[in-house]
Amino acid sequence: MVNMGLEVMRLHSRQEFQTWLANDLEVRDELEAMIGVELGIDERSLDTLEAFLLDRYHNPDEALRLNERGVLDAAARHIGLVMVLNIDGASWDIDLENEDNIYYRLPIIRLPDEAEECPLTMATAALDRCTGNYLRTVVENYEEDYNTATDE
Repeated sequence: MVNMGLEVMRLHSRQEFQTWLANDLEVRDELEAMIGVELGIDERSLDTLEAFLLDRYHNPDEALRLNERGVLDAAARHIGLVMVLNIDGASWDIDLENEDNIYYRLPIIRLPDEAEECPLTMATAALDRCTGNYLRTVVENYEEDYNTATDE
């Protein structure tokens, strides 16, 4: 089950989160080597990433297997990077206090109005929906919501 697999991917401290962030470039470089293309940082790169994930996994549970969690983590890092760089005011964060938060101890993207999105669960949702453009669509919708609001 997806929720059980995500449980082992939760971080336990602010320091662990900072270390996770510090390893971002190296982990994403390994992902690009595995995919065989440079992903870039725009929304279209999410279609490339999603195609890779859909080709590799038939469902979210396959991606959450012990030997595959690193790939899922790298995918989440790329999704988060695209969000941070393309959605005005978005930033990485982690909730280490509210145990009732569904994203408790998972790296999230904090949006300007304090809304949260979890790139890791976005990756598993893309595997569940199998559209090929789920990730890009979600990010573009956030861009529409947050980027145009500041342009008015």
